[in-house]
Amino acid sequence: MAGLSLEAPAKLNLCLRVGPVREDGYHPLASLMVALDGLADTVTVRRADRRAVACPGIDGPANLAWRALDALDAEAGEPLPPLAVDIAKGIPAEAGLGGGSSDAAAVLVAARDLLGLPLDAAALERAAARVGSDVPFLVRGGAQWATGRGDRLVPMPAPEGLWAVVVPPVTGLSTPRVYRAFDRLARPAALPDGPPGGHWTAGWAVNDLWPAALACAPALGGVARRLWGFRPRTVLLCGSGGAMAALFGDGDAAAAAAAAWGPAAALCRPAPPRAI
Repeated sequence: MAGLSLEAPAKLNLCLRVGPVREDGYHPLASLMVALDGLADTVTVRRADRRAVACPGIDGPANLAWRALDALDAEAGEPLPPLAVDIAKGIPAEAGLGGGSSDAAAVLVAARDLLGLPLDAAALERAAARVGSDVPFLVRGGAQWATGRGDRLVPMPAPEGLWAVVVPPVTGLSTPRVYRAFDRLARPAALPDGPPGGHWTAGWAVNDLWPAALACAPALGGVARRLWGFRPRTVLLCGSGGAMAALFGDGDAAAAAAAAWGPAAALCRPAPPRAI
């Protein structure tokens, strides 16, 4: 097999609670994370004469996909044969949808399978943790309750009856910028002890970063008002922004909202866990 292509799905933080910054500069999180079916990049890994990563906007070693290959070398205990990675983007950048992290997760799985490496799911997740906080979740996919830096995961049932209309950023927001604003503006509350239970409700959909993102990009307020006009159950900032999502409990209403917004909107449902 000369090459292997995988989808790299976007993720949605259906709930994102953020604690005060720690001495190491990170914020403890408690989040219900859901992989999305309907919005994804396509990652192709192939054998090559030298390592290369081609991605619109971020090529080569600056891309998380390159770091994923480094992490796979470390987990395997030896340098791997050179691989080339081609990434076709469907997930917008600086959107809070985990595009770069999902690309890295897909590289880990595809490279392992392409090379026939004897690495199980736990080994892939160890490698993923070396790359970034969201990458272990995106190796697993499905729905997970995430704590710590987002890297301690507990599997959850997929939220039933959930449809998301995801609209791209009016302006990109870098994660560090939003967290700096959060540290200036917020008085973090205690994080929840565990995940929400039962059938999903609009009350789950809390994002503590919303005031900070809105302060960084006031135009998000207009996006939220337009989305509320479609009468969803709730409207949610995606991760650290600047994509937004309207959440529905009815597929027809969600499809109508996506069509009314226009071709930039993605109609999404929770994706199943990845088979690893």
